[in-house]
Amino acid sequence: MKQNNSNVTNEEFNNFAVHEIIANKEASHETGEYNEIQITNGLISTTEEESSSSDDSTSKAISIGSSIGVAIGIGGIVVGAAIGISTPILFLSAQSIIGISEAHCFFELSNIDYEQVSIQLENEEGVEIELVDLFPADFTNQYVTSFYNLTPNSTYYLQGLNSNGEELNLGEVNSFTTLDVPTYDIDIDRSNYDKINEQYNLTFIIDNPNGYPIEALLVCENDETLNQHLLSTEGIYQFSLPNILSSYRLELYQENFLVGQTFFSDYEGMNVIEESIEIGISSIYMGLNPGEINVYQIDAYLIPNDNLEQAIEADPAPDGNILYVMNYELEPNTSYLLKISDKNRPTFTYFSYRFNTLPIPNYDITIDDSNFDIANGIYNLTFTINNEDNCYIDATLICLNDETLNQSHSIITNTLEVTLPTLFSEYQLSLSQEGHDVGSKEFSYYIPMSLIQNSLNITNSSFACEVELGDISIEQIDAYLQLNDDPSNELVLEIVPSDNANSISLRMEGLLANASYTLKIRDNSRPTLTYLTYTFNTSA
Repeated sequence: MKQNNSNVTNEEFNNFAVHEIIANKEASHETGEYNEIQITNGLISTTEEESSSSDDSTSKAISIGSSIGVAIGIGGIVVGAAIGISTPILFLSAQSIIGISEAHCFFELSNIDYEQVSIQLENEEGVEIELVDLFPADFTNQYVTSFYNLTPNSTYYLQGLNSNGEELNLGEVNSFTTLDVPTYDIDIDRSNYDKINEQYNLTFIIDNPNGYPIEALLVCENDETLNQHLLSTEGIYQFSLPNILSSYRLELYQENFLVGQTFFSDYEGMNVIEESIEIGISSIYMGLNPGEINVYQIDAYLIPNDNLEQAIEADPAPDGNILYVMNYELEPNTSYLLKISDKNRPTFTYFSYRFNTLPIPNYDITIDDSNFDIANGIYNLTFTINNEDNCYIDATLICLNDETLNQSHSIITNTLEVTLPTLFSEYQLSLSQEGHDVGSKEFSYYIPMSLIQNSLNITNSSFACEVELGDISIEQIDAYLQLNDDPSNELVLEIVPSDNANSISLRMEGLLANASYTLKIRDNSRPTLTYLTYTFNTSA
Protein backbone atom coordinates (compact mmCIF):
# COMPACT_ATOMS: atom_id res chain seq x y z
CA MET A 1 0.00 0.00 0.00
CA LYS A 2 1.82 3.15 -1.22
CA GLN A 3 -0.39 6.17 -0.96
CA ASN A 4 -0.43 9.65 0.57
CA ASN A 5 3.37 9.88 0.48
CA SER A 6 4.63 12.32 3.07
CA ASN A 7 6.91 15.22 2.36
CA VAL A 8 8.55 14.61 5.73
CA THR A 9 12.30 14.04 5.35
CA ASN A 10 14.63 11.95 7.45
CA GLU A 11 15.92 15.04 9.15
CA GLU A 12 12.50 15.78 10.59
CA PHE A 13 12.67 12.92 13.11
CA ASN A 14 14.66 12.22 16.22
CA ASN A 15 15.22 8.68 17.33
CA PHE A 16 15.39 8.87 21.10
CA ALA A 17 14.49 5.81 23.14
CA VAL A 18 11.48 6.39 25.39
CA HIS A 19 12.08 5.49 29.06
CA GLU A 20 8.90 6.65 30.73
CA ILE A 21 5.50 7.99 29.80
CA ILE A 22 5.16 11.73 30.10
CA ALA A 23 2.62 12.19 32.84
CA ASN A 24 0.45 14.99 34.13
CA LYS A 25 0.17 16.81 30.82
CA GLU A 26 -2.01 19.91 31.18
CA ALA A 27 -5.40 19.34 29.58
CA SER A 28 -5.97 22.83 28.12
CA HIS A 29 -4.01 25.63 26.50
CA GLU A 30 -4.75 29.15 25.57
CA THR A 31 -4.74 29.92 21.91
CA GLY A 32 -1.18 30.38 20.69
CA GLU A 33 0.35 28.64 23.73
CA TYR A 34 2.26 25.40 23.66
CA ASN A 35 3.47 23.02 26.32
CA GLU A 36 7.12 22.21 25.59
CA ILE A 37 8.62 19.12 27.16
CA GLN A 38 12.38 19.41 27.44
CA ILE A 39 14.80 16.55 28.04
CA THR A 40 17.95 17.19 30.01
CA ASN A 41 20.28 14.32 30.96
CA GLY A 42 17.45 11.84 30.53
CA LEU A 43 14.94 13.81 32.67
CA ILE A 44 11.68 15.40 31.46
CA SER A 45 10.46 18.90 32.36
CA THR A 46 7.83 21.21 30.87
CA THR A 47 7.90 24.93 30.22
CA GLU A 48 5.29 27.26 28.81
CA GLU A 49 6.30 29.46 25.90
CA GLU A 50 4.62 31.32 23.10
CA SER A 51 4.86 30.32 19.48
CA SER A 52 5.67 33.19 17.15
CA SER A 53 4.96 31.24 13.98
CA SER A 54 3.16 28.13 12.93
CA ASP A 55 6.35 27.24 11.03
CA ASP A 56 7.97 26.40 14.38
CA SER A 57 5.77 23.33 14.67
CA THR A 58 8.08 21.22 12.51
CA SER A 59 8.11 17.99 14.52
CA LYS A 60 11.10 16.48 16.20
CA ALA A 61 10.20 13.49 18.34
CA ILE A 62 12.01 12.24 21.40
CA SER A 63 11.88 8.77 22.88
CA ILE A 64 13.50 7.83 26.21
CA GLY A 65 12.94 4.02 26.53
CA SER A 66 9.96 1.81 25.95
CA SER A 67 7.29 4.34 26.97
CA ILE A 68 6.23 7.39 24.98
CA GLY A 69 6.58 11.15 25.19
CA VAL A 70 5.70 13.64 22.45
CA ALA A 71 7.60 16.79 21.46
CA ILE A 72 7.73 19.48 18.83
CA GLY A 73 10.90 21.42 18.13
CA ILE A 74 14.50 20.40 18.24
CA GLY A 75 14.85 20.29 22.03
CA GLY A 76 11.62 18.49 22.91
CA ILE A 77 8.04 17.67 21.99
CA VAL A 78 5.43 20.43 21.78
CA VAL A 79 1.75 19.59 21.45
CA GLY A 80 0.02 22.35 19.45
CA ALA A 81 -3.55 23.58 19.06
CA ALA A 82 -6.31 21.08 18.40
CA ILE A 83 -6.41 19.62 14.89
CA GLY A 84 -9.68 19.21 13.11
CA ILE A 85 -10.26 15.49 12.63
CA SER A 86 -12.48 14.20 9.88
CA THR A 87 -11.46 10.56 10.19
CA PRO A 88 -12.05 8.07 13.02
CA ILE A 89 -8.25 7.51 13.26
CA LEU A 90 -5.53 9.98 12.36
CA PHE A 91 -1.81 9.11 12.08
CA LEU A 92 0.08 11.86 13.92
CA SER A 93 3.20 11.68 11.77
CA ALA A 94 4.63 14.93 13.11
CA GLN A 95 4.40 13.70 16.69
CA SER A 96 5.60 10.15 16.10
CA ILE A 97 9.06 9.09 17.18
CA ILE A 98 11.10 7.67 14.33
CA GLY A 99 14.56 6.29 14.96
CA ILE A 100 17.17 4.25 13.15
CA SER A 101 15.58 0.86 13.68
CA GLU A 102 12.47 1.59 15.70
CA ALA A 103 9.37 3.70 15.42
CA HIS A 104 6.80 4.78 18.02
CA CYS A 105 3.73 5.85 16.04
CA PHE A 106 1.02 8.06 17.57
CA PHE A 107 -2.60 8.12 16.48
CA GLU A 108 -5.62 10.23 17.42
CA LEU A 109 -9.00 8.46 17.58
CA SER A 110 -12.50 9.86 17.24
CA ASN A 111 -15.76 7.92 17.73
CA ILE A 112 -14.02 4.54 17.62
CA ASP A 113 -12.78 2.20 20.35
CA TYR A 114 -9.01 1.74 20.18
CA GLU A 115 -9.45 -1.94 21.01
CA GLN A 116 -11.29 -2.29 17.71
CA VAL A 117 -8.32 -0.93 15.76
CA SER A 118 -5.13 -2.66 14.55
CA ILE A 119 -2.21 -1.13 12.71
CA GLN A 120 -0.53 -3.02 9.93
CA LEU A 121 3.06 -2.23 8.88
CA GLU A 122 4.24 -2.80 5.32
CA ASN A 123 7.59 -2.25 3.63
CA GLU A 124 8.17 -0.43 0.35
CA GLU A 125 7.36 -3.56 -1.63
CA GLY A 126 3.99 -3.84 0.09
CA VAL A 127 5.03 -6.89 2.10
CA GLU A 128 3.25 -7.11 5.43
CA ILE A 129 5.77 -6.84 8.27
CA GLU A 130 3.67 -6.82 11.42
CA LEU A 131 0.12 -6.38 12.72
CA VAL A 132 -0.07 -4.70 16.14
CA ASP A 133 -2.57 -3.31 18.61
CA LEU A 134 -2.90 0.25 19.89
CA PHE A 135 -2.20 1.29 23.47
CA PRO A 136 -3.36 4.45 25.25
CA ALA A 137 -0.88 7.29 25.53
CA ASP A 138 -1.08 9.85 28.33
CA PHE A 139 -2.90 12.33 26.14
CA THR A 140 -6.64 12.36 25.59
CA ASN A 141 -7.73 10.37 22.52
CA GLN A 142 -4.11 9.61 21.63
CA TYR A 143 -2.76 6.10 21.21
CA VAL A 144 0.58 4.59 20.35
CA THR A 145 2.12 1.48 18.90
CA SER A 146 5.78 0.60 18.46
CA PHE A 147 7.81 -1.23 15.84
CA TYR A 148 11.33 -2.59 16.35
CA ASN A 149 14.10 -4.20 14.32
CA LEU A 150 13.40 -2.00 11.33
CA THR A 151 15.90 -1.38 8.56
CA PRO A 152 17.73 1.96 8.73
CA ASN A 153 16.96 4.53 6.02
CA SER A 154 13.88 2.66 4.84
CA THR A 155 10.30 3.78 4.18
CA TYR A 156 7.42 1.93 5.82
CA TYR A 157 3.68 2.26 5.26
CA LEU A 158 0.90 2.09 7.83
CA GLN A 159 -2.60 0.77 7.35
CA GLY A 160 -5.42 1.04 9.88
CA LEU A 161 -7.84 -1.89 10.12
CA ASN A 162 -11.01 -2.23 12.16
CA SER A 163 -12.13 -5.40 13.86
CA ASN A 164 -13.79 -6.54 10.61
CA GLY A 165 -10.53 -6.14 8.70
CA GLU A 166 -11.80 -3.07 6.86
CA GLU A 167 -9.27 -0.36 6.02
CA LEU A 168 -9.44 2.91 7.93
CA ASN A 169 -8.30 6.24 6.52
CA LEU A 170 -5.25 7.47 8.47
CA GLY A 171 -5.26 11.01 7.12
CA GLU A 172 -2.93 12.76 4.73
CA VAL A 173 0.19 10.85 5.80
CA ASN A 174 0.45 7.08 6.14
CA SER A 175 4.20 6.43 6.01
CA PHE A 176 7.47 7.16 7.78
CA THR A 177 11.16 6.73 6.95
CA THR A 178 13.70 5.43 9.46
CA LEU A 179 16.90 7.35 9.94
CA ASP A 180 20.17 6.36 8.32
CA VAL A 181 22.93 5.14 10.63
CA PRO A 182 25.00 8.26 11.35
CA THR A 183 28.73 8.56 11.89
CA TYR A 184 30.03 11.00 14.47
CA ASP A 185 33.47 12.57 14.42
CA ILE A 186 35.00 12.56 17.90
CA ASP A 187 37.30 15.24 19.28
CA ILE A 188 39.46 14.63 22.35
CA ASP A 189 39.95 17.45 24.84
CA ARG A 190 43.17 16.89 26.82
CA SER A 191 43.12 20.14 28.75
CA ASN A 192 42.66 18.26 32.05
CA TYR A 193 45.11 15.51 31.16
CA ASP A 194 48.54 15.55 32.80
CA LYS A 195 50.49 12.29 32.66
CA ILE A 196 53.40 13.59 34.71
CA ASN A 197 51.12 14.44 37.63
CA GLU A 198 49.00 11.32 37.10
CA GLN A 199 45.87 13.20 36.09
CA TYR A 200 44.35 11.06 33.36
CA ASN A 201 41.18 13.05 32.62
CA LEU A 202 39.87 13.14 29.05
CA THR A 203 36.79 14.69 27.50
CA PHE A 204 35.38 13.29 24.27
CA ILE A 205 33.17 15.65 22.28
CA ILE A 206 30.81 15.05 19.35
CA ASP A 207 28.42 17.32 17.49
CA ASN A 208 24.94 16.21 18.59
CA PRO A 209 22.62 19.16 17.78
CA ASN A 210 19.45 17.05 17.93
CA GLY A 211 20.20 15.87 21.46
CA TYR A 212 20.07 12.17 20.68
CA PRO A 213 20.81 9.96 23.70
CA ILE A 214 24.10 8.36 22.64
CA GLU A 215 26.00 5.93 24.82
CA ALA A 216 29.80 6.12 24.99
CA LEU A 217 31.71 2.98 25.94
CA LEU A 218 35.32 3.52 26.97
CA VAL A 219 37.09 0.21 26.42
CA CYS A 220 40.30 -0.46 28.35
CA GLU A 221 41.98 -2.72 25.83
CA ASN A 222 44.31 -4.28 28.42
CA ASP A 223 41.57 -5.04 30.94
CA GLU A 224 37.92 -4.96 29.92
CA THR A 225 36.85 -5.21 33.56
CA LEU A 226 37.87 -1.53 33.72
CA ASN A 227 35.51 -0.47 30.93
CA GLN A 228 33.33 2.60 31.58
CA HIS A 229 30.22 3.93 29.88
CA LEU A 230 28.23 7.15 29.89
CA LEU A 231 24.97 8.25 28.30
CA SER A 232 24.68 11.83 27.09
CA THR A 233 22.34 13.90 24.96
CA GLU A 234 24.78 16.79 24.88
CA GLY A 235 27.63 15.02 23.07
CA ILE A 236 30.11 15.48 25.94
CA TYR A 237 31.68 12.50 27.72
CA GLN A 238 34.17 12.96 30.54
CA PHE A 239 36.28 10.00 31.63
CA SER A 240 39.17 9.45 33.97
CA LEU A 241 41.40 6.67 32.65
CA PRO A 242 41.63 3.88 35.26
CA ASN A 243 45.19 2.90 34.28
CA ILE A 244 47.56 4.71 31.98
CA LEU A 245 49.42 1.51 30.98
CA SER A 246 46.80 0.61 28.41
CA SER A 247 45.36 1.71 25.11
CA TYR A 248 41.75 2.88 25.08
CA ARG A 249 38.97 2.73 22.53
CA LEU A 250 35.89 4.95 22.70
CA GLU A 251 32.82 3.51 20.99
CA LEU A 252 29.58 5.44 20.44
CA TYR A 253 26.23 3.64 20.19
CA GLN A 254 22.89 4.98 19.08
CA GLU A 255 20.04 2.48 19.26
CA ASN A 256 22.72 -0.21 19.57
CA PHE A 257 24.33 0.86 16.29
CA LEU A 258 28.03 1.71 16.35
CA VAL A 259 28.05 5.33 15.20
CA GLY A 260 31.55 6.49 16.08
CA GLN A 261 34.91 5.26 17.29
CA THR A 262 38.28 6.70 18.26
CA PHE A 263 41.43 5.55 20.02
CA PHE A 264 43.72 6.95 22.69
CA SER A 265 47.09 5.72 23.87
CA ASP A 266 49.83 7.49 25.80
CA TYR A 267 52.23 4.77 26.86
CA GLU A 268 54.90 2.57 25.34
CA GLY A 269 53.55 -0.93 25.57
CA MET A 270 55.27 -4.26 25.40
CA ASN A 271 56.03 -5.37 21.85
CA VAL A 272 57.64 -8.39 20.29
CA ILE A 273 61.02 -8.38 18.58
CA GLU A 274 59.87 -10.07 15.39
CA GLU A 275 63.25 -11.45 14.36
CA SER A 276 63.60 -13.18 17.73
CA ILE A 277 60.53 -15.40 17.43
CA GLU A 278 61.27 -19.11 17.15
CA ILE A 279 58.32 -21.50 17.31
CA GLY A 280 59.00 -25.21 17.11
CA ILE A 281 57.26 -28.52 17.60
CA SER A 282 57.17 -28.16 21.38
CA SER A 283 58.81 -24.81 21.99
CA ILE A 284 58.61 -21.05 21.80
CA TYR A 285 61.40 -18.55 22.16
CA MET A 286 60.65 -14.84 22.03
CA GLY A 287 62.27 -11.54 22.86
CA LEU A 288 60.17 -8.53 23.92
CA ASN A 289 60.74 -4.82 24.36
CA PRO A 290 59.05 -4.16 27.74
CA GLY A 291 58.33 -0.48 27.05
CA GLU A 292 57.08 1.23 30.21
CA ILE A 293 56.11 -2.06 31.86
CA ASN A 294 57.91 -3.03 35.07
CA VAL A 295 59.20 -6.51 34.18
CA TYR A 296 59.41 -7.42 37.87
CA GLN A 297 55.66 -6.88 38.33
CA ILE A 298 54.47 -9.33 35.69
CA ASP A 299 53.42 -12.95 35.35
CA ALA A 300 53.66 -14.92 32.11
CA TYR A 301 51.48 -17.88 31.18
CA LEU A 302 51.06 -20.18 28.21
CA ILE A 303 47.43 -21.19 27.86
CA PRO A 304 46.76 -24.20 25.58
CA ASN A 305 43.59 -24.17 23.49
CA ASP A 306 42.13 -21.35 25.61
CA ASN A 307 41.88 -23.72 28.59
CA LEU A 308 42.73 -21.53 31.59
CA GLU A 309 42.81 -24.58 33.86
CA GLN A 310 45.84 -25.88 31.97
CA ALA A 311 47.78 -22.62 32.05
CA ILE A 312 51.54 -23.21 32.14
CA GLU A 313 53.75 -20.77 33.99
CA ALA A 314 56.47 -19.34 31.77
CA ASP A 315 59.13 -17.58 33.80
CA PRO A 316 60.06 -14.38 31.93
CA ALA A 317 63.77 -13.63 31.90
CA PRO A 318 64.81 -9.96 31.83
CA ASP A 319 68.17 -9.29 30.21
CA GLY A 320 69.06 -5.63 30.07
CA ASN A 321 66.42 -3.86 27.99
CA ILE A 322 64.98 -7.10 26.61
CA LEU A 323 62.55 -9.55 28.18
CA TYR A 324 62.82 -13.17 27.06
CA VAL A 325 60.06 -15.77 27.28
CA MET A 326 60.77 -19.39 26.43
CA ASN A 327 59.40 -22.88 26.98
CA TYR A 328 60.56 -26.18 25.49
CA GLU A 329 57.96 -28.58 26.88
CA LEU A 330 54.86 -27.72 24.89
CA GLU A 331 52.59 -30.10 23.01
CA PRO A 332 53.08 -30.43 19.25
CA ASN A 333 50.48 -29.01 16.87
CA THR A 334 48.68 -27.14 19.65
CA SER A 335 47.27 -23.62 19.86
CA TYR A 336 48.68 -21.53 22.70
CA LEU A 337 48.08 -18.03 24.03
CA LEU A 338 51.07 -16.34 25.61
CA LYS A 339 49.68 -13.94 28.20
CA ILE A 340 51.73 -11.47 30.23
CA SER A 341 49.69 -9.84 32.99
CA ASP A 342 50.06 -7.73 36.12
CA LYS A 343 51.06 -9.69 39.23
CA ASN A 344 48.57 -7.76 41.37
CA ARG A 345 45.72 -7.68 38.85
CA PRO A 346 45.60 -10.85 36.70
CA THR A 347 42.84 -9.43 34.50
CA PHE A 348 45.17 -6.67 33.33
CA THR A 349 47.01 -8.02 30.30
CA TYR A 350 50.07 -6.15 29.10
CA PHE A 351 50.76 -8.44 26.18
CA SER A 352 49.21 -11.46 24.48
CA TYR A 353 50.42 -13.49 21.55
CA ARG A 354 48.63 -16.44 19.95
CA PHE A 355 50.63 -19.10 18.17
CA ASN A 356 50.55 -22.73 17.11
CA THR A 357 53.33 -25.18 17.79
CA LEU A 358 54.37 -27.12 14.71
CA PRO A 359 53.09 -30.60 13.94
CA ILE A 360 55.65 -33.41 14.13
CA PRO A 361 57.09 -33.60 10.62
CA ASN A 362 58.39 -36.63 8.79
CA TYR A 363 61.40 -35.86 6.64
CA ASP A 364 62.07 -37.89 3.50
CA ILE A 365 65.67 -39.05 3.25
CA THR A 366 67.48 -39.87 0.01
CA ILE A 367 71.04 -41.18 -0.32
CA ASP A 368 73.61 -39.98 -2.81
CA ASP A 369 76.39 -42.61 -2.98
CA SER A 370 78.13 -41.26 -6.07
CA ASN A 371 81.33 -40.82 -4.01
CA PHE A 372 81.08 -44.25 -2.38
CA ASP A 373 83.96 -46.51 -3.56
CA ILE A 374 84.27 -49.93 -1.91
CA ALA A 375 87.29 -50.94 -3.94
CA ASN A 376 89.31 -48.03 -2.63
CA GLY A 377 87.81 -48.06 0.87
CA ILE A 378 86.02 -44.71 0.42
CA TYR A 379 82.69 -44.87 2.23
CA ASN A 380 81.39 -41.33 1.73
CA LEU A 381 77.61 -40.69 1.54
CA THR A 382 75.49 -37.56 1.16
CA PHE A 383 71.96 -37.57 2.61
CA THR A 384 69.35 -35.14 1.30
CA ILE A 385 66.56 -34.21 3.75
CA ASN A 386 63.52 -32.11 2.77
CA ASN A 387 64.23 -29.52 5.48
CA GLU A 388 62.80 -26.59 3.50
CA ASP A 389 62.34 -24.37 6.57
CA ASN A 390 65.94 -24.91 7.74
CA CYS A 391 64.83 -26.33 11.07
CA TYR A 392 67.41 -27.47 13.60
CA ILE A 393 67.62 -31.27 13.29
CA ASP A 394 69.66 -33.78 15.28
CA ALA A 395 70.88 -36.61 13.04
CA THR A 396 72.36 -39.84 14.42
CA LEU A 397 74.09 -42.38 12.21
CA ILE A 398 73.52 -45.61 14.09
CA CYS A 399 75.92 -48.47 13.33
CA LEU A 400 73.57 -51.39 14.07
CA ASN A 401 76.46 -53.88 14.33
CA ASP A 402 78.56 -51.73 16.68
CA GLU A 403 76.93 -48.87 18.59
CA THR A 404 80.35 -47.59 19.66
CA LEU A 405 80.73 -46.41 16.05
CA ASN A 406 77.59 -44.24 16.16
CA GLN A 407 77.93 -40.67 14.89
CA SER A 408 75.95 -37.60 15.96
CA HIS A 409 75.38 -34.59 13.70
CA SER A 410 73.29 -31.42 13.82
CA ILE A 411 71.99 -29.76 10.69
CA ILE A 412 69.92 -26.72 9.75
CA THR A 413 70.21 -27.33 6.02
CA ASN A 414 68.86 -30.06 3.80
CA THR A 415 72.08 -32.05 3.30
CA LEU A 416 74.30 -34.16 5.54
CA GLU A 417 77.63 -35.69 4.53
CA VAL A 418 78.98 -38.70 6.46
CA THR A 419 81.72 -41.30 6.16
CA LEU A 420 80.75 -44.81 7.25
CA PRO A 421 83.13 -46.06 9.97
CA THR A 422 83.06 -49.58 8.56
CA LEU A 423 81.62 -51.24 5.52
CA PHE A 424 80.56 -54.37 7.37
CA SER A 425 77.49 -53.15 9.19
CA GLU A 426 73.88 -52.25 8.70
CA TYR A 427 73.09 -48.60 9.40
CA GLN A 428 70.19 -46.39 10.34
CA LEU A 429 70.12 -42.63 9.91
CA SER A 430 67.76 -41.40 12.62
CA LEU A 431 66.46 -37.79 12.69
CA SER A 432 65.01 -36.02 15.73
CA GLN A 433 63.71 -32.52 16.23
CA GLU A 434 63.12 -31.18 19.74
CA GLY A 435 63.18 -34.75 21.04
CA HIS A 436 60.64 -36.08 18.53
CA ASP A 437 61.42 -38.72 15.91
CA VAL A 438 61.01 -37.04 12.54
CA GLY A 439 62.47 -39.53 10.06
CA SER A 440 64.75 -42.53 9.63
CA LYS A 441 66.30 -44.66 6.91
CA GLU A 442 68.04 -48.05 7.14
CA PHE A 443 70.66 -49.07 4.62
CA SER A 444 73.80 -51.16 4.12
CA TYR A 445 76.45 -51.74 1.46
CA TYR A 446 77.48 -55.32 2.19
CA ILE A 447 75.94 -58.78 2.28
CA PRO A 448 75.48 -59.57 5.98
CA MET A 449 76.19 -62.86 7.69
CA SER A 450 73.10 -65.10 8.14
CA LEU A 451 72.17 -68.28 9.99
CA ILE A 452 71.10 -71.23 7.82
CA GLN A 453 67.93 -72.16 9.66
CA ASN A 454 67.59 -75.75 8.47
CA SER A 455 71.10 -76.45 9.79
CA LEU A 456 70.20 -75.89 13.44
CA ASN A 457 70.58 -78.86 15.78
CA ILE A 458 69.92 -78.09 19.44
CA THR A 459 69.69 -80.73 22.21
CA ASN A 460 69.79 -80.58 26.01
CA SER A 461 73.58 -80.42 25.94
CA SER A 462 74.67 -79.44 22.43
CA PHE A 463 74.37 -76.81 19.72
CA ALA A 464 75.26 -77.03 16.02
CA CYS A 465 74.56 -74.81 13.00
CA GLU A 466 75.87 -73.47 9.71
CA VAL A 467 76.35 -69.77 8.93
CA GLU A 468 76.47 -68.04 5.55
CA LEU A 469 79.39 -65.57 5.67
CA GLY A 470 78.11 -63.03 3.13
CA ASP A 471 80.84 -60.43 2.58
CA ILE A 472 82.61 -61.33 5.85
CA SER A 473 85.93 -63.12 5.65
CA ILE A 474 86.46 -66.22 7.82
CA GLU A 475 89.84 -64.83 8.82
CA GLN A 476 88.32 -61.80 10.62
CA ILE A 477 85.78 -63.47 12.90
CA ASP A 478 85.52 -65.22 16.28
CA ALA A 479 82.44 -67.14 17.53
CA TYR A 480 81.17 -67.47 21.10
CA LEU A 481 78.29 -68.97 23.08
CA GLN A 482 77.24 -66.74 25.96
CA LEU A 483 75.22 -68.08 28.91
CA ASN A 484 72.53 -65.45 29.33
CA ASP A 485 72.21 -65.99 33.08
CA ASP A 486 75.93 -65.24 33.33
CA PRO A 487 77.03 -62.95 30.45
CA SER A 488 80.66 -63.18 31.57
CA ASN A 489 80.58 -66.96 30.93
CA GLU A 490 81.47 -67.25 27.26
CA LEU A 491 82.41 -70.44 25.42
CA VAL A 492 84.66 -70.20 22.36
CA LEU A 493 83.31 -72.07 19.36
CA GLU A 494 85.50 -73.78 16.81
CA ILE A 495 84.92 -72.33 13.34
CA VAL A 496 85.03 -75.02 10.66
CA PRO A 497 84.64 -74.28 6.93
CA SER A 498 81.50 -75.93 5.66
CA ASP A 499 81.09 -78.09 2.61
CA ASN A 500 78.98 -75.28 1.16
CA ALA A 501 80.93 -72.44 -0.43
CA ASN A 502 81.34 -69.31 1.73
CA SER A 503 79.81 -70.83 4.84
CA ILE A 504 81.03 -72.17 8.17
CA SER A 505 79.98 -74.83 10.67
CA LEU A 506 79.75 -74.22 14.42
CA ARG A 507 79.34 -76.89 17.14
CA MET A 508 79.48 -77.02 20.96
CA GLU A 509 78.99 -79.94 23.39
CA GLY A 510 78.53 -80.03 27.16
CA LEU A 511 75.93 -77.28 27.46
CA LEU A 512 73.55 -76.96 30.40
CA ALA A 513 70.10 -78.43 29.93
CA ASN A 514 67.12 -76.04 29.83
CA ALA A 515 69.38 -73.00 29.65
CA SER A 516 69.36 -69.84 27.52
CA TYR A 517 72.39 -69.09 25.30
CA THR A 518 73.28 -66.48 22.71
CA LEU A 519 75.49 -67.14 19.72
CA LYS A 520 77.73 -64.12 18.89
CA ILE A 521 80.07 -63.87 15.91
CA ARG A 522 82.39 -60.88 16.28
CA ASP A 523 85.20 -59.14 14.49
CA ASN A 524 88.41 -60.57 15.91
CA SER A 525 90.10 -57.17 15.84
CA ARG A 526 87.15 -55.20 17.26
CA PRO A 527 85.09 -57.16 19.82
CA THR A 528 82.29 -54.55 19.85
CA LEU A 529 81.60 -55.21 16.15
CA THR A 530 79.11 -58.10 16.08
CA TYR A 531 78.21 -59.64 12.76
CA LEU A 532 75.58 -62.11 14.00
CA THR A 533 73.61 -62.85 17.17
CA TYR A 534 71.23 -65.74 17.75
CA THR A 535 69.52 -66.65 21.05
CA PHE A 536 68.30 -70.21 21.76
CA ASN A 537 67.32 -72.55 24.62
CA THR A 538 68.63 -76.06 25.16
CA SER A 539 66.00 -78.71 25.82
CA ALA A 540 65.22 -79.98 29.33
